[in-house]
Amino acid sequence: MEKARVISVLTLSLTAVLLATGGVDACDGAPRMSAVDACEQASTADVMRQLCAAMLGTSPEPKEVTGYVFAAMDSNIAQFLISYEAADKVRQDAASSEQLSAACETCMGKYDLAKMKMVYSGDRLRSCDMSPVTREDLLTAVVGIDDCATLLLNAAGDKTPLRRMVLLDRDRAVLLLQLAILLLPNKS
Repeated sequence: MEKARVISVLTLSLTAVLLATGGVDACDGAPRMSAVDACEQASTADVMRQLCAAMLGTSPEPKEVTGYVFAAMDSNIAQFLISYEAADKVRQDAASSEQLSAACETCMGKYDLAKMKMVYSGDRLRSCDMSPVTREDLLTAVVGIDDCATLLLNAAGDKTPLRRMVLLDRDRAVLLLQLAILLLPNKS
């Protein structure tokens, strides 16, 4: 768990530096807007706007949306590591039911896949490839995390701390997808 916290702090620090310096402005034709505007366009409810502001900040200065996507992606991956370790801990707990342990193991695989899809998407965006495959990969990540939440609901009910973590991860992944959609033409 300590390793995940260190990775999370380092990732969030790098994200803050990138956002503060505008270090990701590189793609011709990518929209520019403030963090506030990006959160407004990517969010479907006040809770999502608050989550977005916590990830991206509230700067009124316009920046390339690509930077916001990377910030959200880095934040998601850091949180996924923490949730993965939490699922592993529950999976190994002798007090966990067989169904809950199996759900946690499946969730760990879904988190691995979601993280991989985000990394692939980030690689494409770093080369300014804004193809629909990025949207598909990020949607796959959202679906995997949502599937995990459903597995945990069926195995242990709706009030477990791990399931609450996973639901927040799902919302964060949806927010990342919505931010990426601001970049991606709808040609699929």
